[in-house]
Amino acid sequence: MRFGVINEALKGQTVCGDAYFIKEFENKVLIAVIDGLGHGSDAAVAANRAVEYLESHYEKSLTEIIKGCHEELKKTRGAAIGLALIDLDRSVLRYAGVGNIEARVRSRTTIRPVSVNGILGYNLRKVKEEEFPYNPGDLIILHSDGISGKFDFNLFPPEFLGQHPQTIAERIAAEFCRERDDFTIVVARQDKMEN
Repeated sequence: MRFGVINEALKGQTVCGDAYFIKEFENKVLIAVIDGLGHGSDAAVAANRAVEYLESHYEKSLTEIIKGCHEELKKTRGAAIGLALIDLDRSVLRYAGVGNIEARVRSRTTIRPVSVNGILGYNLRKVKEEEFPYNPGDLIILHSDGISGKFDFNLFPPEFLGQHPQTIAERIAAEFCRERDDFTIVVARQDKMEN
């Protein structure tokens, strides 16, 4: 699995209120993007607390991780989170999110997992886990709302989407980042196996 990541603070801020987490284990890959509410140091505290929880609980189910992060963030200003778990043995992608993290998957069709409304640490009514088929070569993108929702795979030529995930992350960030927020984008793709 290859990754591209951009994690940048709002211009003029010294810390980023967004964070990300990537863990490869037992032929699975867990990717998380966390957006602490607002920006600056208080947002960073919330996002980093979620990362600390993920570092020691990444093997739990996505629902358990979100519920655990919710408890951990109760003394912070709260955060949004998106979690994608790629199970390479089962060829499935599971997704669960709370708040305004977006996930997009370019597979044989375009897959748009959905995050439920809420804020970790404040109001978590339910967790919704979705499962989708996964194929090597699928392009997986998670991003915070610092990247405009106007971004769409169809705006790019197919050959561009075949480039290294870092190149893809940099171009999407350059074209779709919002000037008034922190932003984070994680792009992941497992290269197809050659016969």
